[in-house]
Amino acid sequence: MIKSAWMGGVLALVLTACTSASKKTEERGIPTTTTVEEGRIDYNAIQTYLKLDRPVEELGYTEKAFNTCEVGYGYSRSQNCHKEYFVVLNFRLMCRDTEGTISTILTDADVAPIAGKDVRWALNKISGNTSTDGLGYGQIRTVSPKSQFHQRLKIAVGNDFLYMRSDEIKKVITPRSWCYQ
Repeated sequence: MIKSAWMGGVLALVLTACTSASKKTEERGIPTTTTVEEGRIDYNAIQTYLKLDRPVEELGYTEKAFNTCEVGYGYSRSQNCHKEYFVVLNFRLMCRDTEGTISTILTDADVAPIAGKDVRWALNKISGNTSTDGLGYGQIRTVSPKSQFHQRLKIAVGNDFLYMRSDEIKKVITPRSWCYQ
């Protein structure tokens, strides 16, 4: 009888320990709030899903609202459903060989692409990095909880930077110092 009570106590202790351990594992394995970590969102897939694919040469700003649970691609299909905006901003950086104000119209011979450069950008409270291709074209892709249309965009190459409104940036001709970054 004592042996049976002792076995029952051990069994209860083991079951309690297993239950406690599984709860801890469950708490660690399944977050209570879903956060999207950088690198887990598949921007290419979302861009295609939202039909925002376009050649980098097609300059300008576009955005499209989407429901995170409907799109997936790194977002939970069942938790923390909310509206986000997918932003695509295509731009071209060119530099001119002169400084200061000029009185003539710039031609293609007067400018050169800022090619193969790392570009840091900040759009409102969102920031990231991209790079230009061999012809100076670049693309910014991001998601945001609210529209970024008309927001201030900062673009920086090396120590040089400029500010423009997001919906106005297309082909940007910069001063001479940008040519040598």
